Amino acid sequence: MNALARRQWLNGGLLGLAGGLAALALFELDRERSAEISPLLDLAPARIERIVVERTGQETLAFKRRTGRWWMTAPTAGLANPVLLDPILHLAEARCLLRYTADELDLKASRLDPPQLRLHLNDREIRFGTTAPTDGQRYLQIGNTIHLCPDGLYPLLTSAAGSFLGKPLNTMAPESK
Repeated sequence: MNALARRQWLNGGLLGLAGGLAALALFELDRERSAEISPLLDLAPARIERIVVERTGQETLAFKRRTGRWWMTAPTAGLANPVLLDPILHLAEARCLLRYTADELDLKASRLDPPQLRLHLNDREIRFGTTAPTDGQRYLQIGNTIHLCPDGLYPLLTSAAGSFLGKPLNTMAPESK
């Protein structure tokens, strides 16, 4: 191998090393930035005792935690499906990068005035607006702050009320004779 080829290999290796170090630095910066973003609500999922979902054009859903289980109290009563309630509970600790004050956005255009849906976790309200046209994230309003968050929960919150009911406790198969 001649000197020119060796120098090209050395320069390529150094360039690759510099690129790897730059990528690592950006990854660390992104990780630190996401750690600095506060959760939507200062409310741990285990402390949530009541959930109410006010849905435009649909029945209101209400759930209450009793004796360690979730129960649907409206529009019908029964044991609630904990698998469906879990993502709702964890919305309180979601971290969304983009946020604005209510004065910075057109609340009518964002469909936050009036909101498409209101979610109450204990006494805290999260107002759901439309999705952003650029990235499909949903506008969520808490107090005077608007957050742009991933849109995984809205379809669940607007699904049929009956889907939130869990299986009855007495679903054991009858004994064979």
